[in-house]
Amino acid sequence: MDIFKNLKRYYSYYRDIRSFDKDSFIHTLNFSIDDDRAALEGKSLIPLISKALDFAFKNEIEEKGIKNSFYFNIFPGEPYRILSGIVNTIKPKSLLDIGTFTGMSSRVMLDYSDQLTEIKTFDLIKWNKFKDTHLSIEDFENRKFSQDLVDLSSKFIFDKYLNLFNDSEIIYADGPKDGKFEYELCKNISNSNLENKKRYLILDDIKFLNMVKLWRYIESPKIDISSFGHYLGTGIVDISKGLKINKRAFNKNIKHVLKRNEIF
Repeated sequence: MDIFKNLKRYYSYYRDIRSFDKDSFIHTLNFSIDDDRAALEGKSLIPLISKALDFAFKNEIEEKGIKNSFYFNIFPGEPYRILSGIVNTIKPKSLLDIGTFTGMSSRVMLDYSDQLTEIKTFDLIKWNKFKDTHLSIEDFENRKFSQDLVDLSSKFIFDKYLNLFNDSEIIYADGPKDGKFEYELCKNISNSNLENKKRYLILDDIKFLNMVKLWRYIESPKIDISSFGHYLGTGIVDISKGLKINKRAFNKNIKHVLKRNEIF
C-alpha cells in the first residue's frame, strides 16, 4: 500500500471541508498495538495514569492573565493538566524539561512539585526573550530551578548532563519535531546506560508524522495517553530500566518524510 497516496487523497478531502480551521487537524498514522509488545507492556503504567488523571480532572491550574494561559486548562486537548497529575503523583526529586519556550511545562513542574525538587529546563533561547513567558526571575532565585541553553541532540553535550539524566525521575521532551532532534535525544538516552530506578520519559506530539516512527520503535513499556493529553499526541515511556529503541528507528533521516514513499 502506498501510504502517502492515501494521505494525499485524504488531504484533498479535508481541504474542501471549509469548517475546519487550518490548525484543527494534522496528518498522522495510527497502527494496531497487538503486534507492539512495548505498547502491550504499557498496561503497567495504567495505575500511575489513573491517579494522575484523577488529580488532573479535579485540579484547575491557576491562570495568571499571561497570553496563552488558557491553554493550561484545555483538558483534554493540551498536556498541562495531565502533567500536573503525573508530577503530583510521582512527587519527583528531580525533573528535566526539554524545550522551555514560554515556560508552560516548567510552570507546571514548579507549581506541582516540592520546594526542594531540582528542575532543569533546556532550550536554545533564553526564557526571558519571550514576551509571554510564564516564568519569572523569582522562580530561579527561590527554587532549585535553572535553564541551560544547549542542544541535547549532540552526544558530546548530552554526556555533560549525564548525571542530571541519571538523577531525574521525569524527563519531559517537547522539542522542535524536525525529524532529527527527538531521534538523536532518544538515541543518547538509550545509549547512556542510566542506573535502574523509577524514571519516566514523556514525549509530546507523538502524532506528528515525523514522530510516528520513533514512537512505534520504542521498545520500553509505553502508553499513548493522547486522549487525556495533547491532541497532537502525548506518550509516556517507563525507562526505569533504560530506554530501549529498535535500531530501525534510526535507519533514515525522515526530516522530509512527507516527500517519501515509505518510512518503514
